[in-house]
Amino acid sequence: RTVDELEMITAFGLTMPGVPFIYYGTEIGMRQLHDLPQIEGAYKPRAGARTPMQWAPGANLGFSTAKPEQLSLPVDSATDAPNVETQEKDPNSLLNRTRRLTHLKHTEPALAAYAEFVPLFAQPDTYPYVFARASGKSVLLVAFNPSAQAATAQFEFTTEHKGFELLAGRAAVIKDEPGHLQLEIPAQSYTIYRVVLR
Repeated sequence: RTVDELEMITAFGLTMPGVPFIYYGTEIGMRQLHDLPQIEGAYKPRAGARTPMQWAPGANLGFSTAKPEQLSLPVDSATDAPNVETQEKDPNSLLNRTRRLTHLKHTEPALAAYAEFVPLFAQPDTYPYVFARASGKSVLLVAFNPSAQAATAQFEFTTEHKGFELLAGRAAVIKDEPGHLQLEIPAQSYTIYRVVLR
């Protein structure tokens, strides 16, 4: 998956109700490895998701100074294997995008575990998926479009507002009409807007 797609997956988990978790390595896009040996505590297919954390370029991707054969599972041997040190230096890396999303999760009351969740546009086999999260005066409009084409949704929206402030993701085209909104979102993207209340 692309970095944009991985960011969208992370954003989905962080904007839904409940308490999200990020499994180690997800924040840098570590890949599932295949054909690994059975190890204690993991039946064979899961071993590929339990490989060592990839901290830096170089030997064992910064996980250990031991000989590679001494590791219980190998690190990703691909030349483009993601690692923390490299992504720390790139403001547009998946690691830094994930940090911005987790900061948003912690600072927006509407993203609290039990904040109100209101589906606004959810049709079978149709995108985008649009919902609102709300807590007191904190109201967010969130939309996801994983499809390969731009998508449009029209839905009822009666919350009194002055406008919308983009907080994360890509900008959508919002047509604001009395009692409802029309939202057009680019292909393979998501958007999170703060609803500016009256």
